[in-house]
Amino acid sequence: MSESRYTPVLLLACLLAPVNIFVIGDFMGAGIRFPLVLYQHTIYGTSWIPIWQEVNYVATGLIGGRSGLAILVWALATLLVLAAFAAWIARWPEGERRGVALLLAGAGACSLLAAFAHYGPLLHGQAGFCVPVGLPIVIAVAWFVWRGEGKEKGEDENTSPDIS
Repeated sequence: MSESRYTPVLLLACLLAPVNIFVIGDFMGAGIRFPLVLYQHTIYGTSWIPIWQEVNYVATGLIGGRSGLAILVWALATLLVLAAFAAWIARWPEGERRGVALLLAGAGACSLLAAFAHYGPLLHGQAGFCVPVGLPIVIAVAWFVWRGEGKEKGEDENTSPDIS
């Protein structure tokens, strides 16, 4: 089957799959971060916070510092996934996918940077810890889309001529 059949499903998976599972502080709470929404359960209750509300919290000054930076980088990652979906729709007739793959790889890098910004380089610190479970999915989808375009156009892995 053609790569183009799987691409919209994989892009949708990048938007709907959980990307981080985290624990807040000394087990005061835990949650799952999806690209478009944050679910967290703390000693104060359960919350579903959409990404635009988190950005609003940063813009109004309710959240700042490393957490605010992490939210903004996370929002950038979400925008890159949405841009990849839009680029796939715009370029669907031509069959070009390399730009989509680069946008997805950028989203994966931004989500990892957001986790680093919030939890530190070892993904563990005073704010708690996180496990970026969805990052391999985003990177794998980017790789699949990148590799799929070359196969659709009939390109080979080794394009150099034989010198004999």
